[in-house]
Parts: sequence; structure tokens; C-alpha cells
Amino acid sequence: MRVSHYKLLMCGQPSFRAIRETLPEIEFQAGAERGFILDKETNLNRVKGRYVYTQVGKATTLDPETLEKKEEETRSLTECRFEIDQQKGLVSVEQRRGELNALFEALDAIPNVNIAFEDMNLNLPPLLFEIQRAYKKNELKSVRIRDYLARENMLTNANFKILEAQEAEKIVEKFDEQIDSFTLSLKLPDGAIALTVTKKGTVRASDDAPDEVLLFVKELLPRFHEAEVETTQALDPVAARKKRR
Repeated sequence: MRVSHYKLLMCGQPSFRAIRETLPEIEFQAGAERGFILDKETNLNRVKGRYVYTQVGKATTLDPETLEKKEEETRSLTECRFEIDQQKGLVSVEQRRGELNALFEALDAIPNVNIAFEDMNLNLPPLLFEIQRAYKKNELKSVRIRDYLARENMLTNANFKILEAQEAEKIVEKFDEQIDSFTLSLKLPDGAIALTVTKKGTVRASDDAPDEVLLFVKELLPRFHEAEVETTQALDPVAARKKRR
């Protein structure tokens, strides 16, 4: 599974230039506790690569003599695959969303850099329809609905499989403001792939998903970001009918 977690990048041109010029100077060396390894794809508007750093944790063990529990510090080398796209205003990491925090701390520590990562709040229905227009052979497989009123006085967040493809658009429009994620199956010349997009800006795709598909979705994200989260009312068709009676 290919996974990218996105946030909005708040970084002016001088700060981005400082990042681009400083990272090669703190390149990871064997035996070091942290450092950067940049890809060849890095250019004037985009920095891509790996941030390798030491992760500190704690492990609980038993003392062999007293059999009492004790905590020991653990240190392990881990990596964060990242991309900072100043032109698109996006920053992303692969696999683990928590790596965004580690990357931010490393970049924020660079002198003369003023930077911020802001959470995304995607308007998913129009983004979904845009992908469907671009890839005509598709099928909506599932949606995750927030604050779904399944029974009176009971709310839940849940994934729902779409059983009848012809009803998919109606379902999306009905729960417009409550959709937290969707999963599409795209039929491409080389086979079908699964694509999931969440409201917070996580994009998951099959391992064999073409780069061009993921790049297309990435370019849509800033366009469908909403600055403010609106309060929505849960929809309960059964309760609504009772009220009309």
C-alpha cells in the first residue's frame, strides 16, 4: 500500500530557500544520530528525500534479581520519507502521519526559517467527483461517514460499503458534509487500483498505482481545502419521517 499524509505548508520564499540550501549541509553520515538524504528530484520549488533520525523511547523490563519492573531508555534509528512542495503549498510524509511532527521540528530548528504545517480540511464530495471525471471507469467502493445517526439518540463514525453503484452519487450528496473518507476503484489500462482519500489529507493507493494518478490527486488537494470546519447536522431519514408525521 502506498500512503502519503499531507498538510498545508506555510513557508515564505526566503525560508524555503534557507531550507533548500541548509539540508545538504546536514547530510546524514554513517554513525550520526540524524541527517538528511536528498533525492535527485529536488529542485528550486521542491525538496524531496529522507530524514533519518534517532527515536527515543522506553521499554519496561524485569530486574533479574528483584523481579521488579524497571524502565530503560531505547534508541532506534528511523527514517521519514518526505516532500516539501513550496509551489503547491504542501508538505507530505509516507507511511506514518506522526513523522510530520519529527520533520517539522527538524526544519523549524534551522536558523532563519519560519515555517508551519496546518491540518487539511478537504471538501471530499467535489474532490471525488473531479477524480471520477478524470478517470471515467471507476466505482465508489465505500465511504466513511462522521456522526451518522443510526438509531435515535445514537451517533457513530463508520465505514459503509456501497452495494449498488448506481446509488453512489445520491449517497455522497445526501451525506455531503459528513463524509470523512472515500475509497474508489479505478480501472486503468494495466488493471484496477484502489484509491482512498481522507478529509485530513491522507492518500492511500495500491502498490501498483501509477505515479501520474497520485500526482493528479496531490494537485487537487489545495483546491478543495476549506479553511474553516463547519458544524454539520447528522442525518436520520427515519427520525425525519416521524417528525413530518
